[in-house]
Amino acid sequence: MDKNLQIPGLYTLRYQTAPVVPAPFSNFYSLDIHLISRDEVEVDFSITYTDREDMSEDEIIDEGFTKNDDFKWKGSIPALWIKEFDSIFSSSKIIRQREEEEYEDFIEIELEENGKRVTVYPVDKDRWNYFLQEFMQAIFEKAGREKAFELNYLSIDGADKTSIDLIASFASKEFSLVKNGEAAKPLKWSQLEKVMDTVYKAEFLEDNAAESKPTKNGTYISAGDGLWFQLGVAVVEPTSKSKELQKIEAIFKSLAS
Repeated sequence: MDKNLQIPGLYTLRYQTAPVVPAPFSNFYSLDIHLISRDEVEVDFSITYTDREDMSEDEIIDEGFTKNDDFKWKGSIPALWIKEFDSIFSSSKIIRQREEEEYEDFIEIELEENGKRVTVYPVDKDRWNYFLQEFMQAIFEKAGREKAFELNYLSIDGADKTSIDLIASFASKEFSLVKNGEAAKPLKWSQLEKVMDTVYKAEFLEDNAAESKPTKNGTYISAGDGLWFQLGVAVVEPTSKSKELQKIEAIFKSLAS
């Protein structure tokens, strides 16, 4: 199979959550990638949340969703995503036989081969899953549905205060850090995955979060939504033996050093 990108060309990616994923989290989305040139790409994206027929609106809202989460958008995205798609497509093992696993997400790629549209399936699903999540966030940014990712860290110890703001744009794949209001410091994009993996291994208790910026001693995290989570109070260890809170403090200190 020729893994060189066809330009101009049309690639359709389809993704569906694993059959065991319950509503309201289960979803299906389709992504048409129109490669017009090496410098121009347009996408046609739609996502549908499935299996919600037996859920009430209150039940859906309680899980952090709304009744109308389905979304469609068509437009252009930065050309850097051509390189991102080329990189994962050209380096992936691709098979032609569909394999469905109850505990695995489903991913397929439709493309043109010898004048016909054919469907193939990437084997390394975890890698593709992460790529698609980043791609989807880039689309949400371009569509104005979501802002750039933001994570704020605040440590207060008497008169000593340290603030660290992390900002990541998925559309442009730019990641930066601002310490105590100083000039932004660029970070490697690869560091973002480690930050998110470290922070979100802890358990966040929204009922214990504060709605205003803290002024009392403590260490706090905010995801840019106005809620502040104090470590040890609203951010807690997921198990009695885990040490995620130490890792969170350590990773922020290392980034800002």
